[in-house]
Amino acid sequence: MKNQKIHLQLRFLLAITFLAAVSNVTAQVQTPQYVSMTPLSNAYYEYLPQGYSANGSQKYPLMIFLHGSGEMGNGSPSQLQRVLKHGPPKLINQDVFPASFTVNGQTFKFIIISPQFTDWPGDREINDVIDYAIQHYNVDTSRIYLTGLSMGGGAVWEYVGDDITQGKRIAAIVPIAGASWPAYFRCENIAAANVAVWATHNIGDPTVPSFYTIDYVNTIDTVPLPPNPLALKTIFPDSTHDAWTQTYDVNFKPNGINVYEWMLQYKSGNNTLAVSGLDFNARKKDDHTVILNWLTYSETNNKGFVVERSKDGITFDSIGFVTSLSVAGKGANYVFTDMPAGGGKLFYRLEQVNLDNTFQLSSIKFVQLDNRNYIKIYPNPVKDILSINTSYTFHNSQLNIYDMSGHLVMKKSLTGSGTSTVSIKNLPSGFYTAKLFDSNNNISFRFLKE
Repeated sequence: MKNQKIHLQLRFLLAITFLAAVSNVTAQVQTPQYVSMTPLSNAYYEYLPQGYSANGSQKYPLMIFLHGSGEMGNGSPSQLQRVLKHGPPKLINQDVFPASFTVNGQTFKFIIISPQFTDWPGDREINDVIDYAIQHYNVDTSRIYLTGLSMGGGAVWEYVGDDITQGKRIAAIVPIAGASWPAYFRCENIAAANVAVWATHNIGDPTVPSFYTIDYVNTIDTVPLPPNPLALKTIFPDSTHDAWTQTYDVNFKPNGINVYEWMLQYKSGNNTLAVSGLDFNARKKDDHTVILNWLTYSETNNKGFVVERSKDGITFDSIGFVTSLSVAGKGANYVFTDMPAGGGKLFYRLEQVNLDNTFQLSSIKFVQLDNRNYIKIYPNPVKDILSINTSYTFHNSQLNIYDMSGHLVMKKSLTGSGTSTVSIKNLPSGFYTAKLFDSNNNISFRFLKE
C-alpha cells in the first residue's frame, strides 16, 4: 500500500513536470529589449514566433505596433511596461494572442516589435525601427505591417502618407483613432503607394474627431488614381476614445477575418530604402525664383537626385542632377535653385537614384510664380561668369558693361530666352554697371567683380 502511494505521488510529480514543460514551450514570449533603435526610443518589446531561429532561413511577417501618447516613457523597466496596456502587446502578455494565422491556405507567424517612444514619433523614427528590425531579425520585407492607436495611429497615417517611397515599404496599415489631419497630399501618396488600409474609429470620440478617419478613407478612395484594394473603414457607434480594444480583438471579424488575417492578405514589393527620412520642400523666393530644399536622415547606396519640373503635374522634365552629399551613410542637406522661364504653375519632384540605377520618386510640390516677363542678372558679387535669365525673348538686344568712370569696357549681343552667360574674368576687380537695352527694355544693374 505504501509503495502504491509513493508510485502515485511520483506519477503526479511527473505529470506536473510534463505540463510545466509543455507550458514553457507554448506560452507567449514577449521580451523587453533595452536597446535604442532610434533617438526617440530607448527600449522595445520583442515578440518572436514559436520555433524562431536567428540562424534559420525562414522569413516572418513583421508587425510594428505604435502606442498612444499615454504610454510614452523613457524605456526604463518600470515605464516600458506601459506599452503592455493596449493592443497586441497586451494580448501577448495575457497569453491570448494566436501563435499563428492561416490565410489563403498559408500559415503565418508574426514578429512583433513594440517600441516605447519618449515623444511623438515621426517618419525618421519609424524608418529607423523598420531598418533595425530588418537588420536584426529574419523579416519577410514584403510583409511589413504598421498599426497604432491615437498618437501611434496618427504616426502610421503620416509615415505612409508623407512620402510614396515610405508607403511602398508597407504592405498594409491599421490606424486606430489616428491623430492626424487628413491632408489631401497624404491621401494621394497613400493611394499611389497602393498601401492596403483598414482604419477604425469611434463615431463620438471626444479626443480625436472621427472625421479624421472618415475623411482619410473617403479621400483615398476618390483621388484620380485610387488604390487597389480600396481603403476600408469601420466606425463604431461609441463615444469613447478607445476603438482599439475591439479592433485588436482576435474575435472581431466584421468581414469574416480579424485585422491580423486581413493584413496577411497583402504584400509589398519594396525592401529597404536607399534614402530614409527624405523631407522635400519647394518655395517661391521671388516672382521668378524657386528654391528647392531637401534633407535626408540616412543614405545607403544613393547616387543622387534628379530634379524634375512639370507644368501640369503629370509630365515631368529633368532640370538638374544633385550628387549625394552623404558621408558614412549619414543624412545630408540639399539646395537647388530654379529660375524657370515664363513662371505660372509649377510642379516639382525628386527622382532618388540608387547606385544600381533603380530609383524612387518623392512626393510632388507645387509653386505659383508670376506670369509676367522678367529679366534677372546675377550673381552679385560675381567672380568670372555673369548670368542673364529671362522669360522675355531677346531680339538684337545689347548688353553693355561700364566701369566706375563710365567707360564702356565690354559689350555683347543677346538673342533668345532662358539663361545667357557672359565671361567677365578678364575684367579687373571693382564695381561695374551693366545696361541691357533693346526696343522694349532698358535696365541697369550694378555689380561687384571680385
